[in-house]
Amino acid sequence: MMTLTTRIALSLATFGFVGLLGASTAQAGPNGGDRRHADKADRTGKADKAERMCAKLACTAAQLAQIKTIKDAKVPQMKAARDNLRKLHAQIKVELRKPSPDVKAIERLDAEMAAQKAALHKQRRASQLQVLAILKPEQRAKLLDRLERGHGKRDGKGPGKRGGRRDGQFDGPRRAG
Repeated sequence: MMTLTTRIALSLATFGFVGLLGASTAQAGPNGGDRRHADKADRTGKADKAERMCAKLACTAAQLAQIKTIKDAKVPQMKAARDNLRKLHAQIKVELRKPSPDVKAIERLDAEMAAQKAALHKQRRASQLQVLAILKPEQRAKLLDRLERGHGKRDGKGPGKRGGRRDGQFDGPRRAG
């Protein structure tokens, strides 16, 4: 069982590491900005992603229209869930900065974050199942094969083209040569 001091230290270390990652990704986008947050009102990026996927799978126009509808329908729910996660994260940061953080409040916020992340995962999986239902068997097999090989990973997360271990463990900085 971890002591309160250990928990707080681990939480602070995690938030510090996440902050460092956030700072480095903010510089990765065009013009020094984070490309994920560029012009959220313009959802053409989602359509482009659907079009690219359909081009690789040789989808019909009807399939493409259905996939775009599925992707567009989930945008508001996913945005609301991500905003809620940000608020919960901010509440945890506030609690941790107090002279004597309330362990019960932190545990409650952690549980809420876990539930929100599970809901996000459930929404993503439901969309994925809807898209798979639209595809023909050979298209479905091709898409699943691409997903298993790590294609479609973004920002270097996961074992996509940019490397990384399949078991999710960090294997240290890469060395030249």
